[in-house]
Amino acid sequence: MTPISGNPEEPTGRPDHVLRVQHLFSIIAPVYDLMLARSMTRMYRKAVDLLLHTDLWAPRPGHTPPALPMTSTPHGPPTEPTPGPPGPKLSILSLPCEHQRCALRPAPTALDVGTGTGMLASELAKAGFQVTAIDSCSAMLRVARRHRPRAADYIQAEAHLASRQPGAPFDLVCAGMLLHSLPREYRAEVLADMIRAACKAVVIVDYVPPANPMAAAVECLEGSYYRDFLHEFGDDLASAGADALIYPLTSACALYLVPLCTDPRVTELQHPARSQRSSCATRSSAPSPQLPRSALRSTPNH
Repeated sequence: MTPISGNPEEPTGRPDHVLRVQHLFSIIAPVYDLMLARSMTRMYRKAVDLLLHTDLWAPRPGHTPPALPMTSTPHGPPTEPTPGPPGPKLSILSLPCEHQRCALRPAPTALDVGTGTGMLASELAKAGFQVTAIDSCSAMLRVARRHRPRAADYIQAEAHLASRQPGAPFDLVCAGMLLHSLPREYRAEVLADMIRAACKAVVIVDYVPPANPMAAAVECLEGSYYRDFLHEFGDDLASAGADALIYPLTSACALYLVPLCTDPRVTELQHPARSQRSSCATRSSAPSPQLPRSALRSTPNH
């Protein structure tokens, strides 16, 4: 969850303020877990549980997805999801994969981008994933290696280099409380690279509208792009060709789940980052104030 900086291969949208923020995380790293481990671990555990036990394409009539502001989107007006034909429950791990290498792995793999002190990586490891975790802040990684040494293979690396990490592509590529801290141009670059690095799904745990006063105050001190993120992320997902399902986790945060294929009971596997035609490009150009329910669904809090 630490903002990314300092790599010789500079991303196009690298923020000027990021070194200051990284310095802040270096200072608070020794007490970071004392401040946030309980609440963050609870949220990440709930997110991982949803990943493993949710039927991704099950229709959920009566539940309105969170409204993500969208200023310009190729999506048409909201529609009810169309149930697929009867079949087995389809969770993340049961999705097909176009990469032959993934079928040969002894365990599902995950990459945690901006891992911080490894809290999300730890929950993924407990669920049976073989985890690689990257972060640019050496102080945060030292805490991760000390507190959660067996959770992941920790690597100091930039967020926009996810697809270049050893073991790529990964079944899941995750980012916990990272993207809101990045300016839009760099955020788009990181999101696109996460999609390139993933076989089955991109998993994002981050803020969701409406703005939360306490979160806004904390993020103001950190110097993040919290309010911009709330207004821009719907468009960011659409621009990346990412159809996200949203699952509320807390009053301020949600799990954004981007499966990299449509329902395999209905159509063949399609990877948005590798397809010449994204799912967004096939839809109506009529503007909509929020993502359609066929692309963006929510579940009630559990």
